[in-house]
Amino acid sequence: MKKSTRMARRMTGGLVAAVTAGAVLGATAPAAVAGEAPSAAARAAAVVEKATGTADLTALDGRRGSGRTDEGNVTVTAPAKADGDVLIDAPNADVSLGVTKTRGATGVAAGAGTVVYPDAAPSTDIAVQPTADGAARTLVTLKDRKAPTTHDFSLTLPEGARLMEDGEGGFLIARSHGEDTEVLGAIDAPWAKDADGEAVPTRYRLDGDKLTQTIDTDADTAFPVVADPKVSLGWSIYLRFSKKEVKDMAKTPMYHFAATATVMACAKIPNAVAAAGCGAALTAQASSLRGQMQDAAKANQCVEWKVSYVGVITNWKRYKC
Repeated sequence: MKKSTRMARRMTGGLVAAVTAGAVLGATAPAAVAGEAPSAAARAAAVVEKATGTADLTALDGRRGSGRTDEGNVTVTAPAKADGDVLIDAPNADVSLGVTKTRGATGVAAGAGTVVYPDAAPSTDIAVQPTADGAARTLVTLKDRKAPTTHDFSLTLPEGARLMEDGEGGFLIARSHGEDTEVLGAIDAPWAKDADGEAVPTRYRLDGDKLTQTIDTDADTAFPVVADPKVSLGWSIYLRFSKKEVKDMAKTPMYHFAATATVMACAKIPNAVAAAGCGAALTAQASSLRGQMQDAAKANQCVEWKVSYVGVITNWKRYKC
């Protein structure tokens, strides 16, 4: 019987899960003195934080910081200079992301939780932000019309992992296990905002391990423009059941349902922690899940279960197949 697994994007804002970015060089923007003009770093951070808001930022501590996902701590280390890589270290995966074609601008921690690299490219600032929901934002600020509107990001993924389109303009960081797929994180669909808060059209193109973001500015665009690739790491999967599997499970007697579902579902989970907890979760949820299978069987549909890191089935849906 064929079942494919895939991960939910950790899209509660977020590939999925809390990532914290560290301030580059441990530098902290100097406190402003009354009447003193803001520094270039402070100005750059203010522009970025106006676009992103600050409610989801985590505190910076030197070059590193850590937050929590359902799987445990995740650490992000921002590079010392703009031509280095942002390193994201999660329990199940490590990912690095670099902005190519940049000068070696030194990073400075500024604002409420942003590491900025002023003038890292012509008319362009780069920034890194940690978010408490499990993502690291790498932001490009186009300061004026002279700024390039296409930016390349180099990616280093975990061994055996690849990027898969998520159908919404972003990508899943995925790794295959035979016919099944484990997803370790996600790159959200890109966004861009101008100085007036208006959305600016933007899109990704993937070429090998290079992700290119294009921002479509025009005569009406108010500069500066902030654009954002956002990388999330965190683990959960979806188990999918064919029509035949749905019908077989729907007609299974209640006292056999948990055991049958454990064989059909839990053994396919590529994460040891989730696989171990799956059987207990199925026993606790057996009545509800069996009813869901019966509804899907009557509608001649397939079923998809969302499984958390500890094996709990947190959501389900039926779909045409």
